[in-house]
Amino acid sequence: MNNISTKKWISLSINSNKQDDIDFLYLNFHNDILGTFENNDDLIFYFDYKTKDRIISLENNNFIIDDIKYDNWHKGYEQYFKPIKIDNQITVIPNWHSTKVESIDYIKIKPGMAFGTGTHETTQLILSQLKNYITEGDHILDLGSGSGILAIGAFKYGASFVTCYEYDIDCEENFFENMKLNNISDNYKLSFDNVLSIQNFNYDCILANINKNIIIDLLPNIKKHRLNKCRIILSGLLISDKKEVIRLINKLKFKLIGSIVKGEWICLIIE
Repeated sequence: MNNISTKKWISLSINSNKQDDIDFLYLNFHNDILGTFENNDDLIFYFDYKTKDRIISLENNNFIIDDIKYDNWHKGYEQYFKPIKIDNQITVIPNWHSTKVESIDYIKIKPGMAFGTGTHETTQLILSQLKNYITEGDHILDLGSGSGILAIGAFKYGASFVTCYEYDIDCEENFFENMKLNNISDNYKLSFDNVLSIQNFNYDCILANINKNIIIDLLPNIKKHRLNKCRIILSGLLISDKKEVIRLINKLKFKLIGSIVKGEWICLIIE
């Protein structure tokens, strides 16, 4: 495992009334945003440290930029991470919360390097749809697993096995911590690999919370290697990505069965 104590990020804070600047960040950095949090009147974006020079070069006086090291991440995060109820369904709670997690109503998450705490709209979009598209006994493929939050949600709604793929090895410790917090000890597999290398898509439901460019390359692979009919929930897409992705969906003869919007983001459900 990597030496996680050397991992660094940056945070960018901006007043939530600066909508033009917020739209600019989403449009130009949406593939780089690791998470967002609301703190009173501020919206806080988190990025990998390698993005710092690009953001500083913008010379925008509305941006407040700070460095974050792994060693002080958890302590600083506690002031922001509060229970988050997803469309009156599942509530995501922090690991220091006393609520028991045996109920379908709760997912317990330790804030970590994966930033998968349910605060980002793309995560909330998929969580809100799990009850509609997962049935008892389903085998699920979770692409871009991060903290494991979507896999945990899939188990809450009856999945019997979840196969998880993640590219960033730094997510490993946090992923397993969250599985343990939710009393999930087996019936899942985590692999660290590029999702574009997968050749088996024979699952009942596929969850993909990844960026548009990867989705564009992924969908033809699913079409080529899939043998059974399955439901696919796509997130990580900006509303402005919709037309391009819909054109590809139609070209590949997938069927669009649903779409929902939250903030700047859209979730597409196809089969």
